[in-house]
Amino acid sequence: MPNPNPQTMLNALQDLKSEIKNLRTELSRLEGSILKERLKAIEEVLTQNRLLLYVDQIEEDLDEDLDKLLNHECKNHLQCLKTFKTMTSESLKLIKNANPTEAITDLESTIEKIGNTIQKTKDSSCEVCHQNFQKKLRREKRALQTIVLVEKPGDNKQNQEELNISQLVETMLEPLANAARLKILLSLCEGKKSFSKIAQLTNLRGGHLIFHLNKLSAAGLIAQEDNKGDYVITQRGIEAAKKVSLLQIK
Repeated sequence: MPNPNPQTMLNALQDLKSEIKNLRTELSRLEGSILKERLKAIEEVLTQNRLLLYVDQIEEDLDEDLDKLLNHECKNHLQCLKTFKTMTSESLKLIKNANPTEAITDLESTIEKIGNTIQKTKDSSCEVCHQNFQKKLRREKRALQTIVLVEKPGDNKQNQEELNISQLVETMLEPLANAARLKILLSLCEGKKSFSKIAQLTNLRGGHLIFHLNKLSAAGLIAQEDNKGDYVITQRGIEAAKKVSLLQIK
């Protein structure tokens, strides 16, 4: 049997090397695609769990919360309580059915309807009750948006710009480079929490806890619903929590 031509062998080896390189590229692409699908599935499950927790929190104290908005001396007190509860329950039902975007649209429509009612009841006792209810709906809409990551046009613009190292350290790495602050951020992924609840989770009190909450707030990772209200995670905060979760995936 004649010896193979050295050039032929060299060409065959180069072809084999090229094929192996292509296979590695394809494998890397497939691994990246599988990882993305896995992360997407995890994100969907986490989002749904947060939504159900969010609904449970609202339903638990719904009657009491709505009752606080109303004028008890008004003859329409019970009727308004029933109406407001029905409106809220419809939005919660949409969330339970895994339709958070539709629920947000429904909330926006209800907020607009209440706004029209406020105009019609101007300077009457009904005006204040409807204003209070509208404020509550707006708070719930903001909280829901932080959970489902409703993006606005241009939200990804910063990702396309050149990385600003000092800004990244100041607004992301430094605020999260603390066990207590990271624990606060991740706990808010499960739903909004009061100051006392966060104190219980972190074993921090008074000024120490306020310091850490202010750090996270200044970085835009969390926000307070109203003055002295519950704390909620922002869209930026959820994005940061997702990046932290990626570090734990092996």
